[in-house]
Amino acid sequence: MANLVNANAANATQVVKGYAYNRSLVKAGILHFGVGNFHRAHLEFMTNMLLENNTQQNWGICGAMILPGDERLYHALKKQDGEYTLTVCGRDDSIQVYQLGALVELYWGIEEQEQILNKIASKDIKIITLTITEGGYNISRQSGEFMLDNAQVAHDIQNPAKPVTAFGYVAEGLRRRKAAGNGPVTILSCDNLQHNGNTARKAFMTFVGAQDKELAAWMEENVTFPNSMVDRITPATRPDDIERLNAQNGTCDEAPVYCEDFIQWVVEDNFAAGRPAWETVGAQMTDDVTASRI
Repeated sequence: MANLVNANAANATQVVKGYAYNRSLVKAGILHFGVGNFHRAHLEFMTNMLLENNTQQNWGICGAMILPGDERLYHALKKQDGEYTLTVCGRDDSIQVYQLGALVELYWGIEEQEQILNKIASKDIKIITLTITEGGYNISRQSGEFMLDNAQVAHDIQNPAKPVTAFGYVAEGLRRRKAAGNGPVTILSCDNLQHNGNTARKAFMTFVGAQDKELAAWMEENVTFPNSMVDRITPATRPDDIERLNAQNGTCDEAPVYCEDFIQWVVEDNFAAGRPAWETVGAQMTDDVTASRI
């Protein structure tokens, strides 16, 4: 476990709860694009709880950070071996602080593009998850269609081995996966938009159809796009928040997150290559996400 407790821990007002599993035995089965605060308060929090079950050790998370603006957070998390603290703020003014270890691998595409592409191709990876924001799916508000004329998208269609978008990364990784015979995979959106799986399917399948029709045909048979519903208020962490959280928690965490205590995750149970037992830690697996909306 990374040592995030500082010399002033004795003066802290909160106790940090660590994880109990042996992190060295955890293998990444999920690759995630968009290692931001919401992801780290939601999917990583639930997966961290899941890993306490010794039968779920193949479901750690590999983070894929592909934007130049990810540099500060990438280096902060890398320095801490992917670990960080999550402060959960209750409506009754109670506070619980966790040190999370579910992020067992982390790559930055600006420097480690090949590692991300090869990880997508790996047979170990069964699920590719996304928190890339609503705008990240590149769907026109006017037409409702994927915008192939976007400059970065156009670049990736013409330069498949050197992608800059999530679409390009996934396409090249799946092309290598297909060539290696490494089997099916699920692409699971964890962004807060209605019918997010349908949106992801439209975006990725339109992109791949324009770039590589053989790969698109393979994806039709080997990739699923479940819908999901996510909810947890997670503010941005400003420099003064980092200082405040570290003082409160007695930590020296360069990448802390804080959030509300309410959490909801409803997931369509449509996985092509197996899935973690997320229902054991509070997720609701269902045949119809829309029927579960509140």
